[in-house]
Amino acid sequence: MATTKSSSIKNTSLVMEKIELGMSKVKEDLIAYKKAKNSDLVVLKGDKVVRVKP
Repeated sequence: MATTKSSSIKNTSLVMEKIELGMSKVKEDLIAYKKAKNSDLVVLKGDKVVRVKP
């Protein structure tokens, strides 16, 4: 039973790492796309929506 919990925690940790890596890749790809299309990047800063040139 203990090994099942241990492997489950390891699997969850691996999945979380993969998700974080994927999200950082999405961010890089989005910025590259916005630069290529020469369009504004809309972000949330604090409680305001701001348009930023990439």
